[in-house]
Amino acid sequence: MDNLLLEVGGKDYYIDVDELSASICVENKETEKNEDGDLVDTGLKIDIAKYEIYRDMITTVLSTNDVVDDKMGMMGLNSLPIPFKLSFNTLLIKRIIKEL
Repeated sequence: MDNLLLEVGGKDYYIDVDELSASICVENKETEKNEDGDLVDTGLKIDIAKYEIYRDMITTVLSTNDVVDDKMGMMGLNSLPIPFKLSFNTLLIKRIIKEL
């Protein structure tokens, strides 16, 4: 499988969807009573602000069309635009993008 992965700056990365989901979910402490009188959760709640920010950062990372020389490793990423760098670094720090 390693030969199928695309390198970014000489390393392989992926987006951890589970970490993304955990980052935007808000702990749901609200419950309601159903027809039988049992308590049930009211549903999934997400932090909309975090969701929108993460969505925009992932879009920025995935839609950047600049050519990167992977042989230069991480130094090859220095010529990329600031929005890409900021998005990539934030997603990496928040463990949403992970190195394999």
